[in-house]
Amino acid sequence: MRRADIGRLSGKLEEPMQWFVSEARVRVAVLVNRSGQVLAQHGFASQYDVANVAALAAATHSSAHALAELTGAGRWMHLHHAGHDRQLFLAPFRTPAEDLILVAIFDEESTLGLVQLFFDRFAEMVRAIPDFQVTLERSDAESFESDLEAGLDRLLSEPPPEA
Repeated sequence: MRRADIGRLSGKLEEPMQWFVSEARVRVAVLVNRSGQVLAQHGFASQYDVANVAALAAATHSSAHALAELTGAGRWMHLHHAGHDRQLFLAPFRTPAEDLILVAIFDEESTLGLVQLFFDRFAEMVRAIPDFQVTLERSDAESFESDLEAGLDRLLSEPPPEA
């Protein structure tokens, strides 16, 4: 997706993102495509943080997808990791235009069930945006390979944080 397209979409994604954050009671959320491009975000302190989370989310999704294929699991619905104070929810969903990935970080103010419930509605809201109803002309193999390479390039080319 081109930068101009991302800029145009960010305004259309603002309302669904704000709705999801409010209803699911998450602290941090980012919506990315498979190459790690940030489409919408909430709660990040800096651009460096959101870019790192986006690149790592895309790489994690690609790795989980490959692992699911290798093990015959098909397509996994989402990944969930629970820490001491915070939990991570990473969930891909399909639109006719492209696959997207939502990353949400939440604490004791929410629950996994609540995040899952509102994620499903969020995905429906995004799919309803006309820009995501146009089918892109790329094969799955081309898309997977180029998106994975782009995401890894972004992750490896970013400067380290300043101390």
